[in-house]
Amino acid sequence: MTYLAFGFGFFLWASAGLADDIEISAQNPRPFGYVIGDVFEQELLLSAKAGQTLDQKQLPKPGRLNAWLELRNLTLNESSNGDTTTYRVKLRYQLPNAPVAVRVIELPAQRFVFTSGRRPIEIKSTEWPITIGPLTPDEVLARDGLEAMRADAPPRLIDTTGVKQRLTWYAAALAALLLYWCYRYFGIPYLNRQRRPFTQAYREVDKLARGAEPNAYQRALEQLHRALNETAGKSLFVDNIDPFLANRPIPPGLAVMTREFFQASRNEFFAGGGANQRQ
Repeated sequence: MTYLAFGFGFFLWASAGLADDIEISAQNPRPFGYVIGDVFEQELLLSAKAGQTLDQKQLPKPGRLNAWLELRNLTLNESSNGDTTTYRVKLRYQLPNAPVAVRVIELPAQRFVFTSGRRPIEIKSTEWPITIGPLTPDEVLARDGLEAMRADAPPRLIDTTGVKQRLTWYAAALAALLLYWCYRYFGIPYLNRQRRPFTQAYREVDKLARGAEPNAYQRALEQLHRALNETAGKSLFVDNIDPFLANRPIPPGLAVMTREFFQASRNEFFAGGGANQRQ
């Protein structure tokens, strides 16, 4: 036990001797006059001899420390001069709360760990007191502008005239394009289809079929003759129908039906066989 106690004491003495080789100094912020939301910095200078390296993995971590302090961020700069290495540590704090009366708080002592061979060396900074106060006193005079609680200020309006004008022009341009598209793909083709000879003939023949007039059959034949003549650009008869059909890519069955139509029309108007053809 005696040798164990002696060895442990020797280790503490050696570690203390190594820690004495590391110097730490602080540039502290002013100790008074802070309120909620204030941000301030504390700068610590650590000077170490050759072979003593700051363990950056064990540096203070940003975050909430207590009800009055929050460590926003930490920056580290390293410089060397001969066998001395200087670490400049900047600690940026912020006050997240406001007390109801003036209060003294302390910047915490920060712990730093150096590696020197196989033995770590630990060193701490000293605490630093500061005073924080409320934004307003608990009681204020009953005068305009000194109320304990004031209504929120209305937001400043943004001029949207230019945006509205651009949207109006965009909408007008889009509407014009849509109207042109509808006219191009629905208006002109539809009107052309309605003016085609066989479309007009179909409408007339449909009216005749619904009316049941005595000469409906002959008038239907006339409508089909008119459609064929307008399509060919001349009058068509049984004698000149073959060249007309040969110059058009129509199915053979339709060509046969067209010849039968001309034969039926001839019998109706010229051969006196209308009754048999209609049957």
